[in-house]
Amino acid sequence: MRKKRVFIDGAFYHVTSRTNNKIKAFEARLGRNAMLLILNKAQKKYGFQLSNFCIMPTHTHLLIKPVDGTNLTKIMQWIKTNSSKYWNRIHGSIDHLWGERFFARIIKNQDEFETLMDYIDYNPVKAGFVLEPADWFASGAYYRKHGIE
Repeated sequence: MRKKRVFIDGAFYHVTSRTNNKIKAFEARLGRNAMLLILNKAQKKYGFQLSNFCIMPTHTHLLIKPVDGTNLTKIMQWIKTNSSKYWNRIHGSIDHLWGERFFARIIKNQDEFETLMDYIDYNPVKAGFVLEPADWFASGAYYRKHGIE
């Protein structure tokens, strides 16, 4: 039986999602661009605060704060459904893009928030894709460096 999720209004969450069978859906720039577009549309639709993010080839990291009354599950369902539709349309597939349900952890304090900002920023560096966090264009570090909102 699945563990019941706990959500708190006004809280920040570290949300991660992994692709099904570790498909490298976002390895190519096109896949990362599509996911960036979907995140942007989701943000306009649901009005959540996205403090940091990183789109890796097989998974995503989001540091997200839903607005009061907005359900994190609905946000993630919309993101995952729309990215799956895009993936399947482009690849002529009917398979599942995403693996298990998303993981979400409440950020308890400012220290945890700052630690998580670094963790998300350095994900592509640790994976050996870039030398500096801001070199990974599908990340909050890149957006902050280049003044992109």
